[in-house]
Amino acid sequence: MRYFYYRIYQRLKKVKSNDTPAFNALLLLVVLQCLNVFTAISVIRYFVNFEISKRFGLTSSLVFYFILFAIEFKTLFGKQNEICKRYENETKEERRKGTIYLLSYIILSVVLFFILGKPLK
Repeated sequence: MRYFYYRIYQRLKKVKSNDTPAFNALLLLVVLQCLNVFTAISVIRYFVNFEISKRFGLTSSLVFYFILFAIEFKTLFGKQNEICKRYENETKEERRKGTIYLLSYIILSVVLFFILGKPLK
């Protein structure tokens, strides 16, 4: 996740209207991680066949999101300078592969969420 954070952060730094690229990169990464967790829960719900009420689902989702955000804030946002130093000397080939991995992660996370994710009843 550190590398994905770095790549998103570097891309967002190039957007002139973006005042907080490090924070926005963190938000995007946490949203993608939550989508993946919710997709996994939906798949488990399908096979185990249990229902979650809408109120409980929304409340637990918000709590989970804020917990994940707090963890990632401490591990990624708080150490953004260290992360940037670690990856700033990557080669063109490494950057190309990293971009492919990142785009695949983003696309698959969103597509799988909408295909496999079952909305709460």
